[in-house]
Amino acid sequence: MAEILILAEHDGEAVKKVTLELVTLARRFGEPAVVWTGPGAEAAQARLAEFGAAKVYVAADPVYDDYVVAPKAELLAELAGQKSPAAVLVASTAEGREVGGRLAVKTGWGILTDVVGLGDDITAEQVIFGGAINVSSRVRLGTPIIAVRPNAISPEPAAGEAVIEPVSIAVSDAAKQARITERARSAPPSAPPALSPTRAGIRTSSRSGRPARRYRRSSTSRSVSQGRSSTGPACRPRRRSWS
Repeated sequence: MAEILILAEHDGEAVKKVTLELVTLARRFGEPAVVWTGPGAEAAQARLAEFGAAKVYVAADPVYDDYVVAPKAELLAELAGQKSPAAVLVASTAEGREVGGRLAVKTGWGILTDVVGLGDDITAEQVIFGGAINVSSRVRLGTPIIAVRPNAISPEPAAGEAVIEPVSIAVSDAAKQARITERARSAPPSAPPALSPTRAGIRTSSRSGRPARRYRRSSTSRSVSQGRSSTGPACRPRRRSWS
């Protein structure tokens, strides 16, 4: 059975949900083989095996974390040349699409992005124009590179071995043009500031600190206080006599 190469998305400690979705999808077409770059593969091995990954190709060189996307594209191109996969799956994220596009340029293969499903012959289902139109697409040249939209596939557990196989390639100097100097992590949401009694809708007296009373004048009391109503004498027209 041919392999399906899957570029793993992770945070260095845990595998992301979209990778489990790709593994679930890959089981329909071949043997899921996850390509893991950087550290953390051993900690994620059990999780990948739980969802049916057969192999995990681990490239632990720090170069994949130190430089932007280009080293990952070179790694996938090298593995694709060695393993002859039936397809290459990446997440349709900003980084996944960039890696997939560079892989397509290096190999000459076709790429499809924002895919939400695959048919039995690896025909891709895509949603365009904000969901107004569904289209079916298929790669005509080379091995298909498929960028699958996150949350499009429901991850389903299935027993796998997830055998770790270390891999190493010589990353070219051309792939080291853009170096990552800092990574920004989003801070946890902070609690909203406590509202003062006035801002919360409670008015207090400046002297005693007790809640001040509020009076609301209704429309009925206004009409009575003004001495007029829609049916009262003040609204009736005066009669005039003509001689």
